[in-house]
Amino acid sequence: MWSPQGRVSRVFLPASRKIIEQQVRQLFPVHQKQRAHRDSPFYQMLHGYFNGKEMTFDLDVLDTSTVYPFQYLVLKAEHVIPYGRVSTYGALARRIKRAGAARAVGMALARNPFPIVIPCHRTVRADGSIGGFQGGTDMKRRLLELEGVLFTAQGKVARSCII
Repeated sequence: MWSPQGRVSRVFLPASRKIIEQQVRQLFPVHQKQRAHRDSPFYQMLHGYFNGKEMTFDLDVLDTSTVYPFQYLVLKAEHVIPYGRVSTYGALARRIKRAGAARAVGMALARNPFPIVIPCHRTVRADGSIGGFQGGTDMKRRLLELEGVLFTAQGKVARSCII
């Protein structure tokens, strides 16, 4: 979804067309649904990412007006986790100077309106297990694998990939 100012106001992960259209109408009753044009820099970056290229999206393209202050802190900290690496909810909480707020960090990421662009899939539980994701745990694992993150035989993120 694009805001009237030409910024990305929401990124929807794959779901049925009916579900996405229902979410769009509910969240943005006065906006028109638009897709990124294939020649737009944003589309090109998404396309590159899904084709295995390391991408860092510019936060200036996002309309963060609906993001509450704590969530914005979390999303900014999440945004700088390098491609191919992961953090933990607790480490992210400490990074924003809110030690002990791992659950709140998880909730903020669960409501991330810009998945992929702000790579909330790059945060896992303290024991390396994958944790939740808006697009489901299978998608989270596939995104991490696309970035070269390694997994143990038990399905946990390898310690060498956690920062």
